[in-house]
Amino acid sequence: WSVYVQEAESHDKALVETWKDDMEGIIIFAGLYSASLTAFLVESYKTLSPDPITMNVYYTKQSVALLAQISAQLAANGSPVPSAFNIPPSFPDFYPTKTAVRINIYWFMSLVFSLTAVLAATLVQQWVRDYMHVFQRYNHPLKRARIRHFLYEGAEGWYMAVVVDAIPALIHVSLFLFFLGLAEFLFKINTLTATTTTITIVICAILYLWTIIAPVHDAQSPYQSPLSGVFWHLFQT
Repeated sequence: WSVYVQEAESHDKALVETWKDDMEGIIIFAGLYSASLTAFLVESYKTLSPDPITMNVYYTKQSVALLAQISAQLAANGSPVPSAFNIPPSFPDFYPTKTAVRINIYWFMSLVFSLTAVLAATLVQQWVRDYMHVFQRYNHPLKRARIRHFLYEGAEGWYMAVVVDAIPALIHVSLFLFFLGLAEFLFKINTLTATTTTITIVICAILYLWTIIAPVHDAQSPYQSPLSGVFWHLFQT
């Protein structure tokens, strides 16, 4: 049992270290990416509501118009109370454009996926730490072996490896949502810039799709993505 425990711990430590390194990289990247995305959101969410400056100017003009009417009626009637005056219309109803709504949907969903990846990566770090600590508390080889096997079967049965592999996919989805919003955002500003950016995004999407499909057609392909396993199972069934 001592040999089994040593081999099992060696295997588990290598696996756990790999997962921890991957999760740390995801947390760092997602944190930096979310900060950059927030800079775009600060500007884009304003398109979903009326411009405060425009509203302020509108109501200022209303006030000036009302005061002018009151002043004119006071001067004409010689009365301290005006008889009647026309009330200017209220600020017109605001409806955001469909483009603005789509851009904000893309970018807010991108932020949600990115932060979800950070949360999931943090949970994985906690899970693997607890996994290693539980059976290392015991010194008796047989007891450690039984507890380790029990925990390992639980991790396999609950597809922990699949969950860990799926976390980077959240970042990938988040990035492509940002790219969609960016392309549509740029078309509002400059067509040439938007077209060039969109072509680049399409090329990146094709290359990414290739990394998903390549391992399905050739098991020796070193290029793969977190979704490659999903597609492989789909093609097998």
